[in-house]
Amino acid sequence: MAADSTNGRNRGHSGKKGSGEKDERLRSGPVDAGPPPGEAWGIIGTLVAGGGFWGLVGFGVDHLAGFGPVFFPIGLVVGMVASLYLVIYRFGARR
Repeated sequence: MAADSTNGRNRGHSGKKGSGEKDERLRSGPVDAGPPPGEAWGIIGTLVAGGGFWGLVGFGVDHLAGFGPVFFPIGLVVGMVASLYLVIYRFGARR
């Protein structure tokens, strides 16, 4: 009875877990805990910053060249497309 009290009731004399339990743990792989914290804010920030930056570049070109609002919407569209590509490249590569 000393072996049962030291090693536990179901483990036997060696105190080691059965090989079936170990194999099951190894096959299960890492637990997916979801996306890293702050990933959604990183995506939103990238989209806003891309459109904002290139929109301001287009606004500056419009202002310096004396045009009406021509390059501002072009800059917004270019910035959103470029930042969307960057989001897909950066954050989609982990999956």
